[in-house]
Amino acid sequence: MGIGLTIPNASGAALLSLAPLGGAVFLHFSASLTEKGVRWVRWAYGIGSASALAALTKGTGQFIALPDDGYTFRYAEGGLLAASVTVALAVVGHCLLIAAWRGSEATGRREIAFVFLSSALGFASVTSLGLPLFGVNVYPWTLLLLPVYIAVLSYAVLRYRLMGVNRWAVRVVCWGLLAGLAGLVSAVSAGFAAQQAGAPFGWIALALIAGLTLAEPMLKLADRIVFPGGAVTAADLADWRRELVEAANDAELDRKAEDLLKRRLGLPADADSTELDHAPPGPRRAAEMMAEVLVQAKENLAHRRAVSERKRLAELGALAATVAHDLRNPMNIISMAVADADPGTRSEVKAQLVRMDALVRDLLDYAKPWKVEASSVDLASVVWELDASAETAFPPKFTVRADPARLRQALANLLDNAKAAGGKVLVAAETSGGGVAIHVCDDGLGIPQTIRASLFQPFVSGNSGGTGLGLAIVAKVMSAHGGSVTLGERAGWSTCFTLRFPS
Repeated sequence: MGIGLTIPNASGAALLSLAPLGGAVFLHFSASLTEKGVRWVRWAYGIGSASALAALTKGTGQFIALPDDGYTFRYAEGGLLAASVTVALAVVGHCLLIAAWRGSEATGRREIAFVFLSSALGFASVTSLGLPLFGVNVYPWTLLLLPVYIAVLSYAVLRYRLMGVNRWAVRVVCWGLLAGLAGLVSAVSAGFAAQQAGAPFGWIALALIAGLTLAEPMLKLADRIVFPGGAVTAADLADWRRELVEAANDAELDRKAEDLLKRRLGLPADADSTELDHAPPGPRRAAEMMAEVLVQAKENLAHRRAVSERKRLAELGALAATVAHDLRNPMNIISMAVADADPGTRSEVKAQLVRMDALVRDLLDYAKPWKVEASSVDLASVVWELDASAETAFPPKFTVRADPARLRQALANLLDNAKAAGGKVLVAAETSGGGVAIHVCDDGLGIPQTIRASLFQPFVSGNSGGTGLGLAIVAKVMSAHGGSVTLGERAGWSTCFTLRFPS
C-alpha cells in the first residue's frame, strides 16, 4: 500500500487495489497463531482476490495533488469495496485473536498483545489514507510508522516464536529501516523541492538507491535490534568447537555444551537451561547456534568412533587369524593325547576344547567384515528352531525384514544366555515406530550392575562359561542392519534385551 502511494499513476493505483490480499494474509496469520477459524482461510483469500480484481477492473480511486507538495489517494468505486473487504478481514482476524486471548495463559496473552500492538501501529500508519474520504486532503505522513510496525511484528515473531524462526526477520527489519530512512529523506526533500521536482516519486527512488549503500550497517543494526545480547563471534564458535572436541561421548558433549552456553550468557552454573525456551530472542539465538555446533560435534565424534572401530576390528582380525592358527594345532594335539585317558578326563578335556573352539570361531566371526542381505523372515519358525520351549508373545505369521542367518545368530546368542540364566524364557515382538522390536527375556538372576555399561563390548560376560563375544556379536548384527540392541526392562522378567530393526 505504501509503495503504491509513491507511484502516482495507474501502477500505483493497481498496487493499492491489492490491499484485500493483505487482509487475507492477516486473517491467515491469526488463524495459524490461535488455531481457530482455519476453515475460513480459503474463503478469505477467495474474497480478497475477488475484491482486488473488482478494484482493478472498476477502478480503485484517484491520486489527488496536494496544494503544497506531493499526493494523497482517495478511494472510489471498486477501491471502496477493496478497502471495506480489507477492514472486514482484519476485523475477523482480530476477533480470532480476542477469542484466543480470553482462553490463554500469561505467555499466550503476551503473544497476542504483541500482535495487537503491531496491528495498532499498522492501523495508525494508514489512517491518513482515510481522511480524503471526508474531504481532508493531507500528505500521508502516518506511513512513516510502517518501519516501526515491521520491527514490532518481527520482534513478536521471534520473541514468542509465532512463526518459523530464521534470518528473514532480520532482513525484514533491515529493509524496514532502509525504507523508513528513504521515506523520511524523500518526504523532507520533496517538501523543499516540490516546485522543481514535481511528484516525490523521483526523490523516493533516489533515496532508496542511496539507502542501498547503508544496507550493511543497517543489517548489523537490525541484527542487534532483533537479537539483543545474542551476538556470537567467530572466536566464540572456535572456542566452543575446541572445547567440545575433547568430549569422549554424547553425554559429555551435552554437559560441556550446556556449561559453555551458560558461561556465554552469564548464567549461574545451576541455572535451569529449559528456561531458554522463554528467553528473549538474543539468548535463544545463541542457544540455537550452540545447538548447531553441538550437532556438528556429535557427527565428528561419531565419525572418529567409526574410524577407530574399523582400525580396532582390523587389528582384532589380524590377532584372531594368528590365534586361530596358533591354537587349533595344539588343540588337535591335546585331543589326540587324551584319547587313551579315562572317560572323565576325556569328557572334561573335550568340554574345554569345545569352549576354546567356540572362542576362536566367535573371534574370527566378530573380526571379519560383514554384509547383510535382508529378506522377510518368519519369526516363529526361527524361535521354534532355536528353542521350542520358549514362551512367545507375537501375532501369528509375524515377520521381520533381516538377514536370516544373522537374525538366527543374534537370537541364538540371546536365547543361550537366557537359558543359562535359568528359569523361563520369553520372546515377544511388535511393530514399533515404523520398525520391528523383538524382546528376549528371562527371569534369572539378572545382569550385574558392574558390567551393564560395557555389556556389548567384546570379552565382557556375566557367565563364567561364556566367551564374552556373544552380546558383542549381537550388537554388531544389529548395527549391520541399521538397528540397535538395548538392555531394558519388562514387568515380570529380570532381564530383557530388545532388538530394534528399522522398517
